[in-house]
Amino acid sequence: MPENKLEGQNAAVARGAIEGALSGSAIVAPTWYLLNRRWPAFRAMPITMKTLGAVIIIVPLISIRAEHRGLDFHRQHWTGIGKTELEKEREEEQRRWASLSPKDKLAEWTAKHQLSVIVGSWALTMGLVGRKVMRDPLISMPNKVVQVRLWAQGLTIGVIIAAAALTHSQRAQAADMRKHSPDHTWVYLLDKQRLEKERAQKA
Repeated sequence: MPENKLEGQNAAVARGAIEGALSGSAIVAPTWYLLNRRWPAFRAMPITMKTLGAVIIIVPLISIRAEHRGLDFHRQHWTGIGKTELEKEREEEQRRWASLSPKDKLAEWTAKHQLSVIVGSWALTMGLVGRKVMRDPLISMPNKVVQVRLWAQGLTIGVIIAAAALTHSQRAQAADMRKHSPDHTWVYLLDKQRLEKERAQKA
């Protein structure tokens, strides 16, 4: 890759990382502020646990936005046969997605966003269980915090197991599709290059 393109790619990735960090901070800062003011269980949590929650939200956003920016940069600078093939694959993917049932779309989306599902389940469980536990006047505050954490950890483990099973199912399905529909992209590219070379020689 030429040096100027490499610098452009690095700049695009860095820009995506900054966008992800800002987006994550925009989510975490007001959320943590409101939770700290209105939820005693959250206020009683150690700072290390609060920081871990922030990291779990911000770091994936940084990685995702950086990757998206890098891919966008490559698409914008792709030329020739490669660009044509990418556009063809994108159109085929759009048609495939449109042909899926709502159930299959949900399953595929979940498989592609496992981390978001896990983090969301953890946060939702912390909120629902915490609200219920905090209403029990017979439980001390430290025990309430422990119960909330146990519930959240238990559900998170369940979500991870379900996500692993879903990933296995998706991989098996993809392998079956490749078996019945082998990829002949390289043949298409070679034929395309040969035709372009013949046209250039005739010209």
